[in-house]
Amino acid sequence: MTFENVTLYYFNIAGKKSTAALGENLNLFLKDSGIDYKYIRVNGAEFKESGVREKLLEQKYYSATLPAVEIDGKFYNKTTPAMRFLGKKLGKYVGKNDEENYFLDTAADLVRDWLVTAFKVFRETDEEKLKEHFENDTKKYLGIFNDIYGEHQGPYILGEEITYPDFLVYHLLDDDKALDHLADYPNLQQFVNTFTQRPNLKSYLDFLKE
Repeated sequence: MTFENVTLYYFNIAGKKSTAALGENLNLFLKDSGIDYKYIRVNGAEFKESGVREKLLEQKYYSATLPAVEIDGKFYNKTTPAMRFLGKKLGKYVGKNDEENYFLDTAADLVRDWLVTAFKVFRETDEEKLKEHFENDTKKYLGIFNDIYGEHQGPYILGEEITYPDFLVYHLLDDDKALDHLADYPNLQQFVNTFTQRPNLKSYLDFLKE
């Protein structure tokens, strides 16, 4: 597969920062990979008018929604499957054997479990409910992933080499407002410290902090 004419599509989400929700996972992944790509953001009406939804349906993507990556006219949607597929084609971001890939798939599924809890309060403004979510859900998954990141020697899930679930974990730490609450989770803190220094991500992540 040649990675020419690559475009990432995702929604603009009213009332939320530009990195909110699922599209940022693929944005970080593509930035890190060094692939040259365009990132097109649309609102709901623009999505219907853009022709992207019809193209997804034509290509038998029965859940014709975003994010989606278009490569030379071929679409790949659904966040984690797209990242897994692209990683295999790139020859990186995936495990070296079935056991490693099983471990990565398990981690990615756990991210999805955590994401379900975070989406329940995605539009929540009640501080008490947000605090309850953090205490009951966020801390639970911080503990789980701190243990996962302690399984191998190195800052990433599999150790020294970054893989696709690492992007999912970093972004959910950000989306769930947990990046500043890692003092009790040293393995996650080490991961974040390393991830944010990656050559193709550092300037972008620094810019987001400004």
